[in-house]
Amino acid sequence: METYSMGRKKTCILTFHSAYNFGAVMQAYALQEYITQHFGEARILDYHNTSLDKSYASPKFTDLFHNPKQTIFRFIQSRLYRGKNKRIDQFRREYLKLTKRYEANDIQDANDEADVFITGSDQVWNHMIIGKDTNFFLDFVDARKRTCSYAASIGVKQIPDAYSELYKNALGHVQKISVRETAGIQTLADIGVDSADVMPDPTLLLPAAQWDTLAVSPNTGGKYILVYKITTADKLITFARDLAKKTGLPIIYIPNDLKSGIVGSLKLNVGPKEWLGYIDNAEYVVTNSFHGTVFSILLGTKFFSEVSGKVNPSTSRLMSLLALFGLEERIIERYTNEMLGKELPKDHIADICKDQQNRAYKFLKEVYIGEG
Repeated sequence: METYSMGRKKTCILTFHSAYNFGAVMQAYALQEYITQHFGEARILDYHNTSLDKSYASPKFTDLFHNPKQTIFRFIQSRLYRGKNKRIDQFRREYLKLTKRYEANDIQDANDEADVFITGSDQVWNHMIIGKDTNFFLDFVDARKRTCSYAASIGVKQIPDAYSELYKNALGHVQKISVRETAGIQTLADIGVDSADVMPDPTLLLPAAQWDTLAVSPNTGGKYILVYKITTADKLITFARDLAKKTGLPIIYIPNDLKSGIVGSLKLNVGPKEWLGYIDNAEYVVTNSFHGTVFSILLGTKFFSEVSGKVNPSTSRLMSLLALFGLEERIIERYTNEMLGKELPKDHIADICKDQQNRAYKFLKEVYIGEG
């Protein structure tokens, strides 16, 4: 793939880099690396949304008076995940190139950091996460700068009336818009925003070999089924148990939270590189995670995905991903015994990734040369 050379520009990316979530830090790293390789130095804007940071913070003693059961659960979970969070912090320090820290009251000063500002990927336009924080629409950026959204996810099928006018006005600050899910096109059209493209998640922009260099292989002593869960499971745990019985393989369980119970050998002190290693070396991955599915595809690991609107309102992004690669049969409701030995079509996946990388390059090149 060619590299843009018409005066390489400095770029700032606004995303959810501070979340204690494997997918969040991996997509931030991927977009940073892709932009740097092809268009010039890219850094992550170290901006902190208060509500997002609070969702990962340890509960306060006073929270006991408002919701004692949830507070106790959050307290126990925060202690159990200290090792994981330390490893994610270490990954950020080692691999993410951050600007100085900005808050809502001084983010205007970030205009001095770059020539181009990108918001995305991740669910940076999900009102249930950002509330009415319009900084994620780049409304703080000077008009003389270039702006775009890259694979921004709205996360819901419909923007509530209370947010629709705010979103429509805020989107006027984004010169070139792309979303991550096909459904996002219609969601934006419903509020009068018609000029949007669909772009692949940034993790698809880097070659599998680059992810392989990051992966740390686990010492498991043999084959296993990896269960990676990010939300309350519907059928996932039952399916994993049945798969273990059919194959005779043990289960390794990496949950993003401890809801829905525990299955198999629980692994909590896992960082991003170890997480990649567990996916890469698994015989099967059973997941309801978007990025758990992405990396199973990229690393060629047989997987089964739970796509359930009962537990995750953001199912459209997972369905878009499976449809892109023609892997809808990997939804657990469509499981057949014949699929146990069916490998992923690696050449087909590589061709799709190359096509998506070319689309992304064309989209971003228009941003950097001022077209579109």
